[in-house]
Amino acid sequence: MTFLNGVLIFIATLLLMVTFHEFGHYITARKFGIKVEEFFVGFGPRLFSVRRGETEFGVKAILLGGYVKIAGMNPFQDVPPEEISRTFGAKPAWQRAIVLLAGSFTHFVLATVIFAVLIGTSGIPELTTTVEEVAEEVGDSPGPALAAGLRPGDRLVSIDGTRITEWEQVRGLIQPNSNRELIFEVERGGQVLEIPVTPVEAEAVTDPNNPQQREIVGQIGVMPAVETVRGGPVWAVGEGFKTTGDAIWRSIMGTGMIFTSIDDIFTALGGSGEREITEEQPVGLVGAARLAGQASSAGAIESLVFFLAYFIVFVGVINLAPLPPLDGGHLLVLGIEKLTRRKVDPRRVLPFAGVVLGFLVMLTFALLFLDLARPLGNPFQ
Repeated sequence: MTFLNGVLIFIATLLLMVTFHEFGHYITARKFGIKVEEFFVGFGPRLFSVRRGETEFGVKAILLGGYVKIAGMNPFQDVPPEEISRTFGAKPAWQRAIVLLAGSFTHFVLATVIFAVLIGTSGIPELTTTVEEVAEEVGDSPGPALAAGLRPGDRLVSIDGTRITEWEQVRGLIQPNSNRELIFEVERGGQVLEIPVTPVEAEAVTDPNNPQQREIVGQIGVMPAVETVRGGPVWAVGEGFKTTGDAIWRSIMGTGMIFTSIDDIFTALGGSGEREITEEQPVGLVGAARLAGQASSAGAIESLVFFLAYFIVFVGVINLAPLPPLDGGHLLVLGIEKLTRRKVDPRRVLPFAGVVLGFLVMLTFALLFLDLARPLGNPFQ
């Protein structure tokens, strides 16, 4: 696949995500008897539209989002008296909350389906306790594992009497024990051998979920073999749910990092050259499309699909941030109403919503500039 293919797939994913998001609002509003006046993908000039019942469906020229126009959500809208009962504000708080949550909920459903299909067809790579490679050197020292006699194909059974069933245990027992002899039990050719190995200090990744987190820890210089785990459809769906849950948590952390690293973002505007690839480096839509194109041109199709699914989840989480005019901001107002038992005048929220919207627009243009002038390096080279 070419770079352009990846970009086009990203754009198609964006449009699909927007359509599903707005459909979530639309279908739940209709379910609760709320009038939906418009359902559009895109903003700006209308390209085409068609009316079905009381709702106008269509596409607008700027395909960077979408919206549904729900009766009563605009505080300045004149609503005929006979239709007040069908407006958003006339419905119970729990119904309004479901309508607001439904948009982001579709993101998580869509991502779960994508993850489940990908995992079901490709499986999950899993680190085993079998040694794949033995390094000649670890940092500036000879490789302790090689010097002690560990070989590729050895299966680690225990370390200092602790039974080993997964590779994370191996990492957890070796890293805190630099310069201390450990007794490894290994299975080799049907025999169980005891091999003493003394880890040396070296820099290593200490959190598999964050490759940028590196510390000086004990290492012996072995790499585990990887096997692909596969299961049936029920297993794949379960793994899809788990992966979506992990993506939601990562997205929450990522959302927090965006708002706590504003200084870094605007400092980067004054720099030059490609930005370093780290989890802390945010990208805008142009940067995300570039990453999709790079994955496509490198033939990393699984990485491309995972990236798109994580992108879908991230946008869903961002939308639930408790900031008007996002859906999460409307949910915050509902929560305030329930706590205070008083109706909040939507017009009083508009100035704050305007400030937030201005900030988001400024951040969007800052990221657009960085995506164009200082793009991230290619992680797929």
